[in-house]
Amino acid sequence: MTGSAVAEIAVAGLSKRFDAHPVVLDDVALSARGGGLTLIVGAPGSGKSTFVRCLTGVYRPDAGGVTYRLGGRGAVDVTTADARTVAWLRAHHIASFDGLLAAAPRLPAAVVAARVARCSRPSAVAALGRFHISSLAPVPIGRLRGTDRLTVALAAALLAERPFVVLDEPDRYADPDSVTRWVRRLTDDGAAVVATGSLDSALESIATATGELRRGKIEWRRP
Repeated sequence: MTGSAVAEIAVAGLSKRFDAHPVVLDDVALSARGGGLTLIVGAPGSGKSTFVRCLTGVYRPDAGGVTYRLGGRGAVDVTTADARTVAWLRAHHIASFDGLLAAAPRLPAAVVAARVARCSRPSAVAALGRFHISSLAPVPIGRLRGTDRLTVALAAALLAERPFVVLDEPDRYADPDSVTRWVRRLTDDGAAVVATGSLDSALESIATATGELRRGKIEWRRP
């Protein structure tokens, strides 16, 4: 992974509000470096998905910054970067699982996963097999149930060789033990991984740091 030894996601003063939820994120800060997993847990509705989408540039926060430090290639703050730069970052440096994959509905699931991960179709089929859904590889993505489409999206994100990996509740959509083993391999390879999870997420067993998102703020748990 290019630059994985110095990869870092630096979040400072991140705040986000919606009309129906006045405070979702309030002055959130963290630093996630290559070789580690930063896990953010929380109850349903605590803002975990909003947090992930701010990290990946899907949402623009109301305040604060999310900076991806790319080693010798400089740094990019997705909160101020233009849309083209954010798209470039997501295509080449960030493997993200933050929702359904955008794809033509007639494309087979394995083809969609392979294109997103930029790998061969056999590699994509093998990745789906790790989550026990290899039988869905030839099925058009548009014919899959929503939960299966999310599992395909998760497999694609984990399969991509990127220095940054951002995952929204990955162990909700696939076998937790399989997800944990895969994330551990990514961190062993030097990726900087940020994931969200439930309050009892299996990923806590391998997390470098764990924080709980409550009332818009992260309370860090002691090791």
